[in-house]
Amino acid sequence: MAKLIHADFYKTFHRVYFYILVAGLAALCFLMNYAMRGGMLGNMSSSVQFAVMLLEYPVIILPMVTQIVFSEEFQFHTLKNTASYGTNRTLLFTAKLITSILLCMILAAVVLAAYFGSMFIFLKHDAEFTSSLLNNFFMRLGVSCAVYAACITMSAFFTVLFRRNGLAIFFYYGVFYLMQYFLVLLHLEKFESYLLEAQFATIRKLSVTSFQKPLMVSAVTTLVFFIAGAVAFRRKDLC
Repeated sequence: MAKLIHADFYKTFHRVYFYILVAGLAALCFLMNYAMRGGMLGNMSSSVQFAVMLLEYPVIILPMVTQIVFSEEFQFHTLKNTASYGTNRTLLFTAKLITSILLCMILAAVVLAAYFGSMFIFLKHDAEFTSSLLNNFFMRLGVSCAVYAACITMSAFFTVLFRRNGLAIFFYYGVFYLMQYFLVLLHLEKFESYLLEAQFATIRKLSVTSFQKPLMVSAVTTLVFFIAGAVAFRRKDLC
């Protein structure tokens, strides 16, 4: 599996797409903190609190990473060469999923460095900017990462299921953002709290002391879409 992951990293880092994505998000972080300077919110504690509100937005970016890892090989039919050497398809799917998660971790590290770096550059230190505030933020970020992992797995499943990249992304956004309305139509509103999107409402709450539910929902969702993705990948025509 390590060789498969290394091969995916090699191909990704020899393409320009990932670098454009990283550079664009880093520049956006600098722009946001620059725009906050000088106003009522132009201090470090406000920037950290604002970052908590932004934790849901990386969900929009995640399909781009899975598309980089999966779709190009589907497009040019190069996966059949790997499979022809007897590589187990479940192992191959797992390797690509792990690669996607690791790439998102690299992306997150760069974005966090850009955000907090620009915060220290442009914004003033205030009394509310304390270690407890940072600990609170990173605890919520850690829980969000579990949701991100579930979203990456879901995106990988739709990428495998559909040949068209646009259709895979459409279903990903549809399931994440519109499933709650579908449940309302079916009079199943009681299940809304178990959707991935609903977990960010819990993560953003200031008074929350336990994040057990978001972690459990993320774990179950990851498992379901991993199994579905592995099955779809085993049955997919790679030619």
